[in-house]
Amino acid sequence: MRFAAIVLLQVLTLAAACSQPATPDAGTADAAAKSTPAIRIGHETISVGELDEWIKDQWFEQETESGKTSKLFEVRAGAAENMVAQRLLEAEAERQGTTSDALIEAEVEKRVAVADADVQRFYDDNKKSFGERAIGEMKAQIREHLERRAAPEAARKYVQELREVAKVEVLIEQPRTQVEATGPARGPADAKVTIIEFSDYQCPFCRRAEPTLQQVLAQYEGKIRFVFRHFPLDRIHPQARGASEAAACAAEQGKFWEYHAELFTEGAQFDRAGLDALATKTPGLDPAAFKLCVDERKTQALVEADLQAGQAAGVTGTPAFFINGIPLRGALPIDDFKKVIDAELAEKAKG
Repeated sequence: MRFAAIVLLQVLTLAAACSQPATPDAGTADAAAKSTPAIRIGHETISVGELDEWIKDQWFEQETESGKTSKLFEVRAGAAENMVAQRLLEAEAERQGTTSDALIEAEVEKRVAVADADVQRFYDDNKKSFGERAIGEMKAQIREHLERRAAPEAARKYVQELREVAKVEVLIEQPRTQVEATGPARGPADAKVTIIEFSDYQCPFCRRAEPTLQQVLAQYEGKIRFVFRHFPLDRIHPQARGASEAAACAAEQGKFWEYHAELFTEGAQFDRAGLDALATKTPGLDPAAFKLCVDERKTQALVEADLQAGQAAGVTGTPAFFINGIPLRGALPIDDFKKVIDAELAEKAKG
C-alpha cells in the first residue's frame, strides 16, 4: 500500500457563487507587507515575501486576481498551512533519517485500519455496482479503496500532532473592509458581530445559502446582527434588479423579510406577473401600494446605492458576506461562518 502520492496538503477551493466579469484590482502588496512575519515555527520566522515566493509568481497572480486584498489573504492563508506541513514533515523526516514520503507513508499506515466488517458493509451498500462479483473477488480492492479514502484524514491528524509539538503560529491577519450596515436588518443594533450580505435573488447559490444563514441566526440569536443589501448581477441575471426593487418596495411596508422569503422559494418567478403574485402571497402586504411602488420604481436609487457600495467593497459575485468587515465569498458551509464569528466574539470579550 503506497500513500506517497496522496495529496496531503490543503488545497484552496472557491465556494460556489454567482459572478460576472469584473475589472481586476491593480493593487499589489508593497515592500513593507512582504517583510511582515507570516508564520512562526519554533524559533524560525517566515515572512510574507518568502511565502509569496513559495507560492510561485504565475500561480499567485492568477489565484489572487492580480493582488486583490481578500484573495491575497485566502491564498496566503492556504499556502501558509501547506508550507507549515511541508516544513514540519521535512524536519521530522531528517530527524528520523528518512524521506518525507517514507515518513508520511509509514505514519498513515499506522493510523489507517480497515476491518473486515468495514469491507463487508461497503460491499453490501454498493452491491448493485459489483454485479455478479462475490465479495471474495472484491475484498482486496475494497480494502485498498477504503484505506486510500481514510488516508488524507490520517495524514492531517499526524501533521496536526507535529504542529502542536512545534508550536506553530500563523500570523497573517484577515483583512477587513469598511461596509456600511444599512438596509433590512435582524438582530440587536448593538451586537458584537454584524454580518452584511450582498445578494442577488436570481442567483441559485444565494438561495442555497439561505438555510445556512437561518442556522447561523438561530445559533447566535441575540449575539449577531444580519443586514441584507442588494447586488443584482445584471449581465447574467436580467430579472434580479426588478426582484430587488420589488423587495425594497415590500420593505417600505415593513414586510421585507416576508417577501424576501417568497423570492427565495423554489420556482419563484421574477417577471412582473410573478413579482405581483408573490406580493399577494405575502401576509400583511398591501398589493395595491406594492404595485404602485414597483410601477414607479420608487426604490431604484436604493438598489443602485447598494450595488455601488458592494462594488466599492470589492464584491464581484454573490453571495458575498462581510463579518465585522471580514469578507467571505460564496455559498459556504456553516462552519466557515462559525469560525469567524466565534473568533470575533472571543476578541470582543477580551476588550
